[in-house]
Amino acid sequence: MNREAVRSGIGKVWQIAEELGVSEIFSNPAPLPVSAEFRDLILSDASTYIQVYNKALALSHYNILLADYSFFQFSSEGEENVRYAFYPNPYASSSDEYNNWFTSRQDMVEAGMLTHEEFLSLLSSKTGVGAIPLLRYENAPNQRAKFHHPSSHFHIGFHSENRWAVRRVLTPSAFALLVFKLYYGDKWRAIGDDDEPDLIKNKFERSLISERTRCYLVANDLFEADEERAFYFA
Repeated sequence: MNREAVRSGIGKVWQIAEELGVSEIFSNPAPLPVSAEFRDLILSDASTYIQVYNKALALSHYNILLADYSFFQFSSEGEENVRYAFYPNPYASSSDEYNNWFTSRQDMVEAGMLTHEEFLSLLSSKTGVGAIPLLRYENAPNQRAKFHHPSSHFHIGFHSENRWAVRRVLTPSAFALLVFKLYYGDKWRAIGDDDEPDLIKNKFERSLISERTRCYLVANDLFEADEERAFYFA
């Protein structure tokens, strides 16, 4: 998965977000450069998820900001090393009180009554109640250690040492489609369901299946037969 493939994939993710009606800001169409300030914070054992989320927002260190102020990060290094991350809004709640507050502040930004930075400041003052976990995907062949550090893997939640092996190298679109299916299911079904003469009557589901074919298998020397006997995402 080279840098150009990641760049192309970022553009496709934005198009999908727009189609789903969850897009907000297309901040950076290229793989993100290293931010020392963000890197140091995320590597610190003392950091909380809310601190990391707030810092990324303050630095605009994301490729795509969604309408609910969750965001995607995509980065690439060399030919095979990639990192994709979905940072859900930790302040989000299903309560009417939060949704009304959030919508009214968004309306104020659109009307020019509130700057984007002021809105972010107000958002960071809310109490974190979000239930959706951070989802991160990495392919890091040089760090691979059999059974301990798979080359291709997911991190689910903020705990950095949980690595869920993946048999394929994901594209940015495949990663984002999984996020949209899992966490934006209402829109996925409402907009995607159709009457196409196909057994799979949802256009986003068809896109996800098609995108899977572009996710090539991890090389056998990086995913040995012994590892296939254990659990992994296919």
